[in-house]
Amino acid sequence: MTPVALKQLLRRQQDVRELVTTVVEALGTPVAIEDSDGHLLHGEAAAAATMRHPVSVNGTPLGWVTGPGNVRAVVALLDHLVAAETEKRALGSEVLHLYREVNLIYSFSEKLAALLDLERVVNLTLQQARHLIVATDGVVMLLDEDTGDLASVASFGDEMNGLQGFRIGRGIVGSVVASGLGEIVNDVDCDVRRVTEQTTMKALICAPLTVGERVIGILAVGSTMPMAYTAAELKLLTTLALQSATAIENARLFERTVQSAHERERLMALHQTAELARAKLESEMTLAARIQADLFPAVLPHIDGYDLAARNRPARRCGGDYYDALPIMGPEDDCRLLMCVADVSGKGLPASLLMSNMQATLRALLGHSPSLPALAGQASDLLYAATSPEKYVTAAFAELDPKDGTVHFVGAGHLDNLIMRAAGGNVPLASTGPPLGLLPLGLPYGETTATLQRGDALVLFSDGITDAQNDAGDEFGESRLREVLQSSIGETADTIIDRIFDAIDEFASGAPQFDDMTVLITRRC
Repeated sequence: MTPVALKQLLRRQQDVRELVTTVVEALGTPVAIEDSDGHLLHGEAAAAATMRHPVSVNGTPLGWVTGPGNVRAVVALLDHLVAAETEKRALGSEVLHLYREVNLIYSFSEKLAALLDLERVVNLTLQQARHLIVATDGVVMLLDEDTGDLASVASFGDEMNGLQGFRIGRGIVGSVVASGLGEIVNDVDCDVRRVTEQTTMKALICAPLTVGERVIGILAVGSTMPMAYTAAELKLLTTLALQSATAIENARLFERTVQSAHERERLMALHQTAELARAKLESEMTLAARIQADLFPAVLPHIDGYDLAARNRPARRCGGDYYDALPIMGPEDDCRLLMCVADVSGKGLPASLLMSNMQATLRALLGHSPSLPALAGQASDLLYAATSPEKYVTAAFAELDPKDGTVHFVGAGHLDNLIMRAAGGNVPLASTGPPLGLLPLGLPYGETTATLQRGDALVLFSDGITDAQNDAGDEFGESRLREVLQSSIGETADTIIDRIFDAIDEFASGAPQFDDMTVLITRRC
């Protein structure tokens, strides 16, 4: 992992600055700290007679400490602080990677742990599968171990409702039950194991329901339209099957043993084990969510004449939205501000992992790209090379020159963002190129330029804002958002964001949030 920049460590962490200042004062000698480009970060330019000591981590030069021989204590301190911060970031990335699959478990297992009714367990399983995987039909079939027959106990869609004639080893689903291995069939018509000509299913994913080494049935979802299901989706379905199989077995066991004290004790032992596992997963998810929260900027930059505020509300404990506001230092202390709101494909922990990749990519490129379109292109190339084909990021980039309010905007497959005018009306900021990491290398990005006048507000947001739904399935939409923004244009950025989320909550009326919501507002005072 790339070491944290010395400039970021000293300028963005007050406790680090105070510690360095204390050590320097204790030495009682003039000390100057510079970054790798020779920019002064602390102290005053040192006299020529003093010595220049490098600050580095793992051979990577980060800057210099200039002063008498006893400033080696400052060098050692900076080496330690940079290494500690770098290790912290590396640990966060590693933990998020380890819990890539936990997002499927924590909410699902939390609900299953309280269910001992077979019908409710299988219906909940199909509902969860339908939310995670695009499918027109789905079914849960259980195996009769005495006869080898497979019987449908729950389904959605028309094609898998009431399926009959399947048994272990016969047909696609029977073959999966026999082998105990999940399978993707993206061309059902050409599969020699197909046993019925009446079905119009084109693609299918099957995952066995296993308890220990025993297969008790199958969970299958599919589509009547051509579909290219992936190994990642099979892994998701297999995770659901593993979780629901234990709950199904518990429910069946409960039904068979309500009259038997011995079997009741066995059931309670299984339930206790499941509860302990759920508690452990809950703790791990809390840790993962806290690590992800630390990836967002703790404090937005302060720019004279501008008011900045941002908020992120994930749909799950770990989300896939990202926002940032990063100063870009130019020559002669010319400072511009890069702002970004990004939306990662998918939800939960897999999306949050890609979000952390996006953050690391953007910060690594900061200050090294000649223009905003070039930065978007480089970020897209890096993400394309580092992620699987189904993973991509939509993003809105805005580079602000605080001196005159000039805004350069690049939209990477993102929904239209906008500038609200204090005088009334708005300026839409449409996408200028494809999502990051979706298409092959070298695709160009366009750029839109606008100017923030006094009272105007630049509003960057993710589609979770406009796509928020009520119980009737109606969307909050862009028109309601513009109404809230126009009525709040004279307020502070924080107040405007409060009003946006209050309006969404009132509109949703308690309906569940299905997508991450992110807003970043920059208002010229």
